[in-house]
Amino acid sequence: MGPGMTEHGRQTLRRLGTQTRRDVSHAHMSDTKWRKLLSALDEAGFGRARIVVRFIDRPEPRVMTLPKRADLWPPRPYADSITVGPLELRAITWLELPTLARWPSGDGRPVPTVPQDMAHARAVLEALGRFPLEETEQGLRILGSSGRRSER
Repeated sequence: MGPGMTEHGRQTLRRLGTQTRRDVSHAHMSDTKWRKLLSALDEAGFGRARIVVRFIDRPEPRVMTLPKRADLWPPRPYADSITVGPLELRAITWLELPTLARWPSGDGRPVPTVPQDMAHARAVLEALGRFPLEETEQGLRILGSSGRRSER
């Protein structure tokens, strides 16, 4: 397995569940809620959106493309991502849709900055139901969990 890739076997899912229960005081999102949220954003035209994701078992947030509905593999508790490989939905601490997305060209050209429609994203998510949304300086953040026990 390459760097940055994760595995999605039962042992890994158990480990992530244990780590979440140990390290986080409140889980806001389930695998089903993440699937519902990601599917709705894809269907609303955010399929090429750039997102920033913080995973419970990673020290730094990862920049990636929003997984498409077809990448969610229900009922399995993971999504496929060309950017970071398979990712466990329950491992998402937060997911952020940045107001301005940067798309690296890979060939040394200047990196274009593309605005993403936060008002439309918020409207899509609010129409689905109650999700833990918060505005940040960078964009719209959806909380998967909160209250890190180690920060108390």
